[in-house]
Amino acid sequence: MLTSITVRGFKSLEQVEVSLGSVNVFIGANGSGKSNLLEALGFVSAVAEGRLDDQALARRGVRTSAPALYRSSFAKTQPAAEIRIETRFDTSDCQLDYTLRLPMAIDERERPWPFTETRLLRDPDSQTVLYERDAGMPGTFAAPVLAEGTANQPIGDAISLRAEVLADYAVFAPNTPTLRGMEADIKQRVPVGLAGGQLAEAVQELLKPKRGKFGDLDLDKLLELLDWVDEIAVVPPSRDLTSASVPTSRSIIRFTDRWMRHDRNQLSAYDASEGALYVLFALVLALHPNSPRLFAIENLDQNMHPRLARATVRLFCELILKAKPQRQALLTTHNPLVLDGLDLRDDRIRLFTVGRNAKGATRIDRVQVGPEMLKAIAGGLALSNLWIMGRLGGVPDLF
Repeated sequence: MLTSITVRGFKSLEQVEVSLGSVNVFIGANGSGKSNLLEALGFVSAVAEGRLDDQALARRGVRTSAPALYRSSFAKTQPAAEIRIETRFDTSDCQLDYTLRLPMAIDERERPWPFTETRLLRDPDSQTVLYERDAGMPGTFAAPVLAEGTANQPIGDAISLRAEVLADYAVFAPNTPTLRGMEADIKQRVPVGLAGGQLAEAVQELLKPKRGKFGDLDLDKLLELLDWVDEIAVVPPSRDLTSASVPTSRSIIRFTDRWMRHDRNQLSAYDASEGALYVLFALVLALHPNSPRLFAIENLDQNMHPRLARATVRLFCELILKAKPQRQALLTTHNPLVLDGLDLRDDRIRLFTVGRNAKGATRIDRVQVGPEMLKAIAGGLALSNLWIMGRLGGVPDLF
């Protein structure tokens, strides 16, 4: 699991260090730097795959910009000389420190961009260095030189972390037209695209109505979230469900509305409540066997009623914590009730406030459960109340 990320010199992240759990929720005002942290991890992911350029970044949901715009550059200070992003992964067999250094004095026309990547592997118990590699050649990774007498298994774990976890990371940002199947997703991934493409196919792979299952989840639990839905199915497009003027994909999600007349109670994703599509999208990433083991979702709560968002996040956390193999999610939100779906007494679920200091640099602070918070909650205040009141931080200074 990714246990920490330290970022220096990237956009508004002049210097931040974050210790992560399994589910990590970041709250803060617009423009505070939440997305910058998710994108910094996208840079490391691209390097882990071996190439750093616009295409590699876009495939991970990173907004592509001119290279000079990626580095920190605050008023009255010199721009950062380099971007440095350090990550640490911990397993039972090894501890891997994986670092990216990106010099910013580069020709913008140069592709791929030059970088230096460092891998330092330690024994988790003795902290003995098993191997260390520092390479500055973009796109090439030589086999590491093993320490004498080192077993191969920890090395294999480190290679697996880089190739199967870090390199597969992506920032998902679904939008309604793509979830409805009306627009193509130009950033396709498996099981769903970064904007929500192929949601119907992913739902079909998880949906087992005869067994009453949606992946490993009881189908009834999904239908409890969507209280107007009696049945979900994935079917070929039909003019009985969609107008001839509406573009459709090869498969569409069909909802049966429990409140409508029997002969008029079936709706396609085009006509159904968009909140249901965002719920399905979040649960697909939590449940599908081909979902990334490390991923981020921007604004998980969008287009959901606050209470639906709270219930969805609560269920999402339960699924991530039970996932095999282990999964890890980074989420951003602006919906206060999302916080009430988080059990912060479980150290694997973590909440962070994101804001700017007097200089304009992003600061990220973990919200800890302490006596003062417990007293406030016992007095009838929820986490959402505390956030809106400004007692957690991460709120804009507005009337």
